[in-house]
Amino acid sequence: MLETGITDLNQQFESVVEGLSLSLEAAANEEADKMLQVIQAMRQNIQIMLRFDSDVLNAQHVEITREEVSKIGDYALNLLDEISAGCGSRGMQEQMLQLHRLSLPVVAWLNFHHATVTKLDIVVNAVASYANTLQDEQQLEALCSLINQVVQATAPSIKQDLEASNPMRPWRILNLNWGIVATRSHKPELMSQVFDQLMVNIPADVQQFFNEGLQQMDVIGYPEPVRTVMREYAGRAGVGSSGGVLH
Repeated sequence: MLETGITDLNQQFESVVEGLSLSLEAAANEEADKMLQVIQAMRQNIQIMLRFDSDVLNAQHVEITREEVSKIGDYALNLLDEISAGCGSRGMQEQMLQLHRLSLPVVAWLNFHHATVTKLDIVVNAVASYANTLQDEQQLEALCSLINQVVQATAPSIKQDLEASNPMRPWRILNLNWGIVATRSHKPELMSQVFDQLMVNIPADVQQFFNEGLQQMDVIGYPEPVRTVMREYAGRAGVGSSGGVLH
């Protein structure tokens, strides 16, 4: 499910909300009716995305700006966030997780159409859920590629990282997870590509990242090629070969 298009998103969304919809219809109250309307709004938004893809594929003239495409994607992310919260409040944790993960095809869609994303919270939750569960090196490499699409689509206002003092900011967590996933892929070339981006994206945080990375090399027993890349970038960030900040 790492690489899905909007058609797959449509099918997966219907599968996820089936149980929630039945629960809401049985509740038959104002709050439930409102959530059913949100689900229907997401269905309609997906159809707009599918229709836009079809028009682009068939080389039809589409009178829509990148800003408008960005709004369509952001609206989808907001709807997914609201529906996932509804699942969480009903104890439907698995469905909540799946809805978080459906944010990734939305961001991939935005990136494909050269639009931007301004809502990273739900996307970061999705990335973290995959980063914590995937073990296969090829899947980890695919996740790195998907995170790269998220980074590319992220709005310039977020990339400016004006809240650098906030350790919980989504931009920081996204990039740190990117570095962790690249390391766990055991692919030195991929690690170098991602680490280069971390040095640019979150310069205030890379020293701590590489310091902790060096410590994990022995704890987990990473192969030597992985250790070599980690030591190289740790040195660039001012971290000693055995951990600790150089002065």
